[in-house]
Amino acid sequence: MIVPMKKLTVLCVAHDRKATLDALRELGVLHVTPVVPPAGSGLDVAREKATGLRRLLEALPMAKDAKPTGHTFGEVVAEIGYLLDIRKDCQERLEYLQAEVARLEPFGNFDPLQIKRLAAQNVWLKLYRAPAKGAPPMPEGVTAQKMGIRKNDAYWALFGCKPFEWAGADEQRLPEDSLTELRAEIGRLQGALEATAKEMQALAGDRPLLERLLNEAEADVQLQEVRAGMGTAESVAYVQGFIPAEDVPQVKAVAATRGWGMLVVDPGPQDDVPVKLKPPRWAAPIKAVFQGINILPAYNEADVSTVFMLFFSLFFAMIIGDAGYGLIFLGLTLWARNKLPRNAVHLLVVTSVCTIIWGLITGTIFGMSPEILAKAGLNKIQVPFLTDPDKSAQNIMGLCFLIGTIQLTIGHLWNVWELARSRQFKALEQFGWTLTTWFMFFLADDMVLKGHMLGYLGLSAETTAMLWRVLVYSLVAGIVLIVLFMMPPREIKDGWFNLALLPLSLVSNFTDVVSYVRLYAVGTAGFAVANAFNNMIFGGDKPWWGLLLGAVLAFLAHTLNILLSTMGVLVHGIRLNTLEFSNHKGISWSGSPYKPFAKPEMAT
Repeated sequence: MIVPMKKLTVLCVAHDRKATLDALRELGVLHVTPVVPPAGSGLDVAREKATGLRRLLEALPMAKDAKPTGHTFGEVVAEIGYLLDIRKDCQERLEYLQAEVARLEPFGNFDPLQIKRLAAQNVWLKLYRAPAKGAPPMPEGVTAQKMGIRKNDAYWALFGCKPFEWAGADEQRLPEDSLTELRAEIGRLQGALEATAKEMQALAGDRPLLERLLNEAEADVQLQEVRAGMGTAESVAYVQGFIPAEDVPQVKAVAATRGWGMLVVDPGPQDDVPVKLKPPRWAAPIKAVFQGINILPAYNEADVSTVFMLFFSLFFAMIIGDAGYGLIFLGLTLWARNKLPRNAVHLLVVTSVCTIIWGLITGTIFGMSPEILAKAGLNKIQVPFLTDPDKSAQNIMGLCFLIGTIQLTIGHLWNVWELARSRQFKALEQFGWTLTTWFMFFLADDMVLKGHMLGYLGLSAETTAMLWRVLVYSLVAGIVLIVLFMMPPREIKDGWFNLALLPLSLVSNFTDVVSYVRLYAVGTAGFAVANAFNNMIFGGDKPWWGLLLGAVLAFLAHTLNILLSTMGVLVHGIRLNTLEFSNHKGISWSGSPYKPFAKPEMAT
């Protein structure tokens, strides 16, 4: 569920502002919204400190077994800052010198001091770049020497006994040093950068220290923002925000002991209420997906975590589709379980197990052929509906249509239930969409699969014709319900275009049902790729060294296929939940997360 929120205003005397904020931060339940835009010198200083520490932490390399240096906070910060300054200066100078070397290489290696000495003896030497073809005419009284050609440009050295200019050519600035000296300095700078990198690596053990410093600095930024955003009225200061309804008594108890004033009201339609999800325990792992792609339903919308968890697990299994890959995912998850967030571990365990089950019942294990699986006895656990060589493709496509129809129906019936509870006639419109969605399922089956799924009902021709008449009547009834209850009559004047777009919405309903066939397409593509690799690598008789080489190639090929399949989950598995289903349920994913004002160790 989405945890109900209350809008809370806490009032205190102005001189007690700091103690009030400390107490609220100790409670760690108030999501603060500024009364005035936060601003002030204290806030600027805190932000600057946090930004600087974040820059130092990003520059510090990560090392598993690095040991702390034992230096103090100040010493670590000063040393890293010093090394960063050295690295910056070296990199800037190195980039300049590398550009200089590239610019001067066509002219060859020479000493710039010799050119200056010649100028003192009234011998002028200048360097020019001109087009290799169609160069402008040379100035009079000069001797020209072509030094080199690069792409479409020619590089010249011109000598004269008096000052001259070559009109139309690009004069090149004389360097500070010769190419030999420039390259030597580049080598010294590269050595300095390597030494700096080693010194930074030696400080990697102090990373936890910097992380703690950064957490404290970010907490101070939050404190300063809240303080600067408080409202004031004469001798009274106040802070506003949102709090879970279940935590109101806790704040009231503290307010009574500290003499605060409190105003607790229900949020209004104009309020941007933060969202705190509290799904059932078994569906909590799906929060890892929400956090990973940074989405949340709006406060006034529904928590679809349970539906998302169920169908995402199924979509993951169908898209990956291979029991062998599922075992790999499960093994990697258990191996890295201490490094991943708890919800992510639980989600990957569930989806991996689902993938293993789906792969076993469909006979897909590392893309091996059915003959090999039969020899191993694994064909006994396969489901004929999913593995019949003559019908499995149509069966799975039809199953995809059915899965999509069921998920979209859940969305509409959920809306029916919510609207009916609030006694809104719009519930009938949602029921109309339910009827049209099931018509679209049978239409997709007829158009794409030639009635394959309908054939499993074993109906006679007469009964089938009667069923289609009932389906057409249900479509008409659904459209009538949609038209009549889409909006109240008073809104028709402003919302008539929704009625005009109804034919397009019906077409979109059909395409949404059909779009679930992507589960079959991506899963089948993964098996086809794996099977093709196996046949190419292990087909025919191979010597022992060929089998060894084939094992290496098979590892690389299956690794690539796993990566492609994982991308399919990210693109298609998430899309079907966040787009197709969410559009039918009415989820905008516009919610902002609940972030309580709390100490760093209390933040979740």
